[in-house]
Amino acid sequence: MFEAPGLIRSKPDSKIDSIQILRAIAAVIVTVYHSKDVFGKEDPLKEEVDFFFNSGPAGVPLFFVISGFIMVYITRKMPGTIREIYQFMVKRFIRIWPTYAIMSIWYYLIHLGFHINPVFIKVVIKSLLFIPLSHTDAPFYGGAMLSVGWSLNYEIYFYLLIAISLLFARYRWTAFFALIAITLVGIPMYTGYFTWKPDQSADYGSGYLNMITNPIIWNFVLGVVIGLIYINPRANAFLSGIFSKRGVTSAVVLLVIWQYLSGFYGGFGPFQWGFGAAMLFFAVIFHEAGAKTRFPAWLIRTGDMSFSIYLIHLPVLVFIPIVFNRLGFPVFGSGTAMLFLAVSVTLILSQLSYYFLELKLSSFLKSCFPMMKPDQSAKPAARNA
Repeated sequence: MFEAPGLIRSKPDSKIDSIQILRAIAAVIVTVYHSKDVFGKEDPLKEEVDFFFNSGPAGVPLFFVISGFIMVYITRKMPGTIREIYQFMVKRFIRIWPTYAIMSIWYYLIHLGFHINPVFIKVVIKSLLFIPLSHTDAPFYGGAMLSVGWSLNYEIYFYLLIAISLLFARYRWTAFFALIAITLVGIPMYTGYFTWKPDQSADYGSGYLNMITNPIIWNFVLGVVIGLIYINPRANAFLSGIFSKRGVTSAVVLLVIWQYLSGFYGGFGPFQWGFGAAMLFFAVIFHEAGAKTRFPAWLIRTGDMSFSIYLIHLPVLVFIPIVFNRLGFPVFGSGTAMLFLAVSVTLILSQLSYYFLELKLSSFLKSCFPMMKPDQSAKPAARNA
């Protein structure tokens, strides 16, 4: 992570750089969307930032589409043995939980210091166990102690679906789509609450049941479908030939940008931002496959640390005013200056988090589990995992 920066970095065949670029975009638009709350009504650039980042939550469906694709890509050669499934789940859990736990506890301490509050302790525990805090307010269901953690509840559930599907070996994707048909089609239709819109999903009185039947999960499914197409040699060759033409890819990208900026069909559903996210991902990933595009190293590096950016930006927004006050300095400047400071501090701390938590700590924790292969997480080829 702290290697000497270069303009362009060579890439192994197993790593898809465009995924990191899209992760960087998703993390930045979510970060600025939340950070722009520091603006006052008359602050400079408020209207411009609102215009470019009012649809910042669109980064979440893009993250989900990417996750769906990656699960196909990294399991494409996995035989589906119990040992392999165990290793898969350990890696997935360690990839997310340690960093998330540390950031959630930090966020808790920022708010309450070392005071014990039973209500918030319960919230922290449920959050760290990826349990929805309530059964209302779809698709967030009460969020989490660190509010962005609501999306990680879906992420972990999706990993469980993949792990269950892997038990069926060569029929894994048949099993996966059967599970999706039951949870996203069968149960909602049986109860008369089928919808494509996550914010209009049924309330069954159980946060977890509500979550696993919420149509926001279709975004993962879109990523899985793209992944299955991508790993098919004939389909890959055909589509990479089409999208290697810059005009085709540019047309898709411009349409997605228009949807994002205009707010047209905005929302977390598969026919809202999810559709645009899937189209963007589809075009970009096959363009890279066909055109052998090379990206700036700094942009890829931003994508590498996108998970840390996603987790850190909210604690930073709360932490900066506290530090200023403790040091006796006024929280001065316009919202524009504070936005710049918050984003800058987020990026700096995210580099540290990525290196020490996502790589070093995760590598150590993996070594503590039995039957784990030697860790490769710090190597560039594993960066899409």
